[in-house]
Amino acid sequence: MDNRFNKWNRWLDTIYSEITNLSRYRNIFWEVQKIIEDNQKIQKPSAFYEFLGHSYVAYTLMGIRKQVKIHKDSISFARLLKEIIETPEVLSRTRFVNRYKGSAIEHHANKDFDQFSGNVISHVDPSVVKKDLENLMKKAKCLEEYADKRIAHLDKKFPKTIPTYKDADDCIDFLEELMKRYFLLIRGEALSDILPSYLYDWKAIFKYPWIP
Repeated sequence: MDNRFNKWNRWLDTIYSEITNLSRYRNIFWEVQKIIEDNQKIQKPSAFYEFLGHSYVAYTLMGIRKQVKIHKDSISFARLLKEIIETPEVLSRTRFVNRYKGSAIEHHANKDFDQFSGNVISHVDPSVVKKDLENLMKKAKCLEEYADKRIAHLDKKFPKTIPTYKDADDCIDFLEELMKRYFLLIRGEALSDILPSYLYDWKAIFKYPWIP
């Protein structure tokens, strides 16, 4: 069981990095939209805006698509959840509580684990994880289909549903929520926010003319 737990722990780093990028690039995209909205001088037809929108959509939908693929060689959130459902005893209450020992919040350990144990006492309740997986797949369904049929390759069958920016935002929000939950479950660590703090002013480039 330790081998499987260690594998999940390694996967968590990869998944966290991917979701952080989705969150960061979403923030940048919408902040740039606000810059355009607030400045009438740059509100004019531009192939650059079209390129920016298409690039963001392609990156975002493919990023979400990666997190819901459950191939045997994939590292994804969906596959992580599937493996937890199959072997929930790996994430035992004992393992979880031990991570809190010696900390200032040791007395919160069992209460924190209760949100994952459902009707099971000794380990994670697979039905709790299954619900998270089902919700993720539901939120990503139309996004994954569009990515499969219009971005990864051009399918002769048109997608049944055209996803919206809101669909993508809702799915990223849910991925962030899941990351906080399973970071706590696997590592016993609380994440306050997925969006990282910028160490510099990335908007500074917009304060100067790009073409002198």
